[in-house]
Amino acid sequence: MLIQCTRCGKEIEKQQGYEHQGKTFCEDCYMDLLSPPKACDPWAVHSAQTFLKGKDKFSTLTPQQSKIVNYIKERGEATAEEMIKNLNLTEEELRREFASLRHMEILRGTKKGDKILYILF
Repeated sequence: MLIQCTRCGKEIEKQQGYEHQGKTFCEDCYMDLLSPPKACDPWAVHSAQTFLKGKDKFSTLTPQQSKIVNYIKERGEATAEEMIKNLNLTEEELRREFASLRHMEILRGTKKGDKILYILF
């Protein structure tokens, strides 16, 4: 039996759904609810640096992470809204990918006037 994730609307098998506060979620949405990505996480930065030691960090990127990094490389900086629109991402996807890229010290955020911009580390 197929059901829909309450948050993203993705169809999943009933037995693959996760119940939380009376609602059913897919695995990704459930993980985001219980453990939202945090860009500022010293332990995650340490873990990423340990994992990447001796490796080319750009070779470890997922296709979606590469797309985000290349977009920033081409422009020098970008807002979240711009990347969501031009890279066809959801806000949650961008937040999750940025957290990983920040932990790997590839991208960081900076404030310019009243805007938050994403730039290369």
